[in-house]
Amino acid sequence: MALHYSPRSVLRHLPLPLIRAFMSHEGITPDALARPAWDALVEGDTGALHDAWRKLPPDRREPFEQMMRQVHELASEAGTRQMIAEGPHHRVELADTLAGIDGFHAKALWVYTYHRHVFHTARQLLAAGCPMGRFWNLTTGFDDVPFDATPGALTNLRQAVAFLYREQGRGHQCSIEQYERDGALYVFLFVDDYTHTHTAHDVRGTLTRTPLRPTFEVVYVYTPSGVAPNGVGTLDLYARGDRRWRAELRERFCEHVLHTRAPLADPARRSYHLNGLIDHSFPLTTDPARGVLSAVIRKMRVVAREDMTRRVVLEANAARTGDVYEMLDIHFPVERFPRDELLVSMVTFTIMHTPPDGDRARPLTFDVSFPDACNLKSLSPAHREVGEWCLRQWGILGDDEPGDYGGGDDGTDGGPAGAHRAA
Repeated sequence: MALHYSPRSVLRHLPLPLIRAFMSHEGITPDALARPAWDALVEGDTGALHDAWRKLPPDRREPFEQMMRQVHELASEAGTRQMIAEGPHHRVELADTLAGIDGFHAKALWVYTYHRHVFHTARQLLAAGCPMGRFWNLTTGFDDVPFDATPGALTNLRQAVAFLYREQGRGHQCSIEQYERDGALYVFLFVDDYTHTHTAHDVRGTLTRTPLRPTFEVVYVYTPSGVAPNGVGTLDLYARGDRRWRAELRERFCEHVLHTRAPLADPARRSYHLNGLIDHSFPLTTDPARGVLSAVIRKMRVVAREDMTRRVVLEANAARTGDVYEMLDIHFPVERFPRDELLVSMVTFTIMHTPPDGDRARPLTFDVSFPDACNLKSLSPAHREVGEWCLRQWGILGDDEPGDYGGGDDGTDGGPAGAHRAA
């Protein structure tokens, strides 16, 4: 999961010569008011650099901030590996160059500056290669089904998806991008959304309201059985909206790209997706009206992506809210262990709840393990109902539709760029 973004923290990790190179490459020059402060900058003075950035004219400050946000998303070991792996597809070898650049943020900025297409493709593929979150859906059971990525097949898919969304008054325009990597197919569709009113200040500081028709993403990641780690073909689908639309989108892909029907799924399949819990801000929603008063994490088992056999169990003081995250920061400092390199494989929750016929709150403690283990089934029906309600609210229990990663109504989330699969 991406770390929290703030301009000052990003600037702290970017070398001044590389920032100057980026500005020169992009034609971003300070005006007369900002230039004295900018010319006087010295390496390591983050405060002065932050002030100089803030004083840039809006038309120059905003692309600078866009760069910082996107660079921050790829500033990790996983992001660096993805950029290096993407380079050869654009006839660029990056490994030796990036090895000589210190710091993940600096590596990402160098690629952003000099190989923008490599950067943006790597950013898309990294997010799509780690699908987890409210609007991701997994379908398994594609036994040795090849994909058809010819222009005709992809055009048919684009037109079918656009036609589907036109029923909602969206989808008037739709663009498609596809990438074949390591035997898997990644397809990104950018679909016109409803018209919004964009309110912003123009370069003169005047508040303006402008009609804006943004796009939203539909993402497919198809992994044939021949290259899948467990030998089972899978289709990951990202699409905001209710389940009916996701089912329709899945069928469109199967029809036009796989030339088959989606396999039937096991209706009894359950899955638990825990990796979002690595983030301090993960919301453990409660509802006093239902008797659910509070929820804390008492225990968390953490593993590293690079070696799944090594794991650490953090057992917190249940009386201290957030104690498990204090332990996580102590034993896994962010600078040494980027959060997108860690996975959560087991969690113990304690919920304080008041039974419908009770007069005082009682604790309910249960364990959940990735991918499909939970001891709620050994508890009373009343306790099981409370626990499962919480897991569904939190997007952890995915049993409403086979393969669903949780949630299902329209809304917003971090999107493909902020999502990662629990492995």
